[in-house]
Amino acid sequence: MAITAGDIYVRSGNQGAFTQVTYVQGGWITVASGSNMTSLDPTRLSDGQVIYVRSEDQTYVCNFFEAFVTPGYSGFANSASFAEFNFPSTAGEGADITEVTAGDGLSGGASSGNATVSLNTGSAHFISGAIDLAIFKQTGSYYSTTNNLHITGGLQLNASESGDVLSIFSASVKTVSINQQGVLQLISQSTTPTPVAGGLYLDTNYDLYIGQE
Repeated sequence: MAITAGDIYVRSGNQGAFTQVTYVQGGWITVASGSNMTSLDPTRLSDGQVIYVRSEDQTYVCNFFEAFVTPGYSGFANSASFAEFNFPSTAGEGADITEVTAGDGLSGGASSGNATVSLNTGSAHFISGAIDLAIFKQTGSYYSTTNNLHITGGLQLNASESGDVLSIFSASVKTVSINQQGVLQLISQSTTPTPVAGGLYLDTNYDLYIGQE
C-alpha cells in the first residue's frame, strides 16, 4: 500500500497555530537574546539552522559539530557555533551602499541609483601628479623639456630620415650640429663670441679660430 506524506497542522480554536518551533530541531528558532541562543540545548540544534535574536534584530546560522562524525572536529561532545547571517536583499546587489562620493582628482558620484566616477583631468591633483611629472611634453610636432637632465648611463641619438642627429641652439640660433654622416658642423657666427681656451669659432667668411689662454 502506498503511503503519502502531507503537512500536519495543530490548531487552537478557530484561529489555529502551527506546532511551537521551540520544541522542534532544525528550521527556524527565535530567541530573546544572544545568551539565550548560546545556551540552547544541543539536542535542539542542527547544522545550518537559522536563529533570530530579537534584542539584536539579527539572524545567525548554526554550525553544528557532532562528536566523532564531523570531519576535522576533535571534540568529545557535540558543540555549536553561531555566525551572523543575512538573507539576500530584495533591493539587489549594492543595496547597503547609500552614496558614492568622488574624491580628490575625480568627478561624478551619486547618492542614489547608478553612480559613475571618472578621472578629472583638469584637476590640480591630476596636473601635478601626472602631467607635471612628465619630463618631455609635446610642443607642436615635437616633444620638449625645460628640465635639467642628468644622464648617468649611455645616450644614443637616432635621427629620422632627414635632419641632424644632434643640434645645439642658443636661443633660436643653431650653433652646432652633427649630421647623419657623423660630420660635426660649426655654424658661422656674425658676431665674435667671447674667447674660450680650446674653443672653436667659425666666422661668416668660414675662417676657423681656436681659443688660446
